[in-house]
Amino acid sequence: MSMENGIAVEQRISHVEAIVEQFPEVAGLQVYEYFRNNAQAQKDEFIDRDKEQLDLEYPDLTYDAVASLKDPMLESLTTLMQKGSTDKSKALYSTIEYRYSELFMMDLSKVMNSKETREEDRDEARIWFKSSNEGLYGKPEANIFSALARKKILSLLKAKEDDDQLVQSMRSDLDTLIGEVEDTDYETFTPSEELVSRIGTLVHERFNPLVDHINPEKEYTAVEIAEVLQTAVDKIGAAEMGWQVKIVPNSSAMAVSAHQKQVEVGENRPNINGLELRGKIIHEVGVHTGRSINAERAGWLSAAYGLDGYLDFEESFATALEDAYKDKFSNHGENYYLVAGLAYGLDNHEPRNFREVYEIMWRTNVLSNKKGLNDETVKKAQSSAFTTCLRMFRGTDTSQQGIVYLKDLAYFKGQELAWGFLKNIEDQEDFDIAFTGKLDPTQPDHLDIAKKILKTKK
Repeated sequence: MSMENGIAVEQRISHVEAIVEQFPEVAGLQVYEYFRNNAQAQKDEFIDRDKEQLDLEYPDLTYDAVASLKDPMLESLTTLMQKGSTDKSKALYSTIEYRYSELFMMDLSKVMNSKETREEDRDEARIWFKSSNEGLYGKPEANIFSALARKKILSLLKAKEDDDQLVQSMRSDLDTLIGEVEDTDYETFTPSEELVSRIGTLVHERFNPLVDHINPEKEYTAVEIAEVLQTAVDKIGAAEMGWQVKIVPNSSAMAVSAHQKQVEVGENRPNINGLELRGKIIHEVGVHTGRSINAERAGWLSAAYGLDGYLDFEESFATALEDAYKDKFSNHGENYYLVAGLAYGLDNHEPRNFREVYEIMWRTNVLSNKKGLNDETVKKAQSSAFTTCLRMFRGTDTSQQGIVYLKDLAYFKGQELAWGFLKNIEDQEDFDIAFTGKLDPTQPDHLDIAKKILKTKK
């Protein structure tokens, strides 16, 4: 046991870990959980244009919510900075420091959405919200946006012989709404079929026992999804560590909250085919939940909740395994990237707000649909565009131009990172390093922690 000034380092660190255990959000804050809002109740009015802009309320985004986390975060950081010197303490410091930056951004969101705050203060908060967002998650790059816009929007503007008048009109509308997209040499990443198939074999070998209770031919409702999720949580031993499955009101998402030890299913989640659901279980339970409980079992709370800089790999690793299981690669997060780029005006256009981006995205969705233009495809396209845009405009009042929540850029940004890692995986032993915690094994300091966790398990 190492000593400093007569006090055991382990004893000092246990004090910080006690704070983290008492306030899990100190190291595991998920800002988006505070961005839940009443948008779904306004969806139909917005789509029908009875409401031009959303009037969002964020009931969980309160002064008390920020204040209750600020002091324990600062106490933890101060203690670690003054006394911590072990690998665990350094990792925990970086993790909490990152979360404190997110807490600052969350506080800015509270200010800029407060109708009781002076407009000049709200304007200043908007500037800082955008800046801190970019610092935490990165901002959309013009060359990547241009490549995606050319692939997914400009390709739809070319007239076809069988276009009827409605389709012609929609192409014309989209052409008017989109700005000038620059040429680019950037090419989006695609893994080889051999790589997807090879990793798929390893994924099946590793996770078939986790998902074999799911009938691939069956359609599952939200309630049934929660039931099979609970079975999966039980199978990996997460339930005995306090994890539970929760159905979330006014939501259609499936998500994992490590600090709350919850796997969440939105009550409005559409029915899902069993084969696709198996992939989702691998994503949410096999990766997000599994990586967290493995780190907690090894005593690494920083890796249980997410090391600083883990996000791009975490999300893309989960989607990569989901794709490999189904033996079909999909480009994830392209629409999120498009929404961000359109909001920023990267098509040589003025920045846009929620309504302006939505009008482009739903027309893009319709014209991309091979079933053609009809009432059903339009309705689905509008609903999908609304949901996609809402994810990127969470935490804002949606009326301001160029201000979005950039966290979901990770789905696209990390794909090449995750598949680059998977390229070197030959067997389950190679695979183990990626399941040690919520970390990025392509980063040397994260890899070092992963190796220590593996050594602990052995």
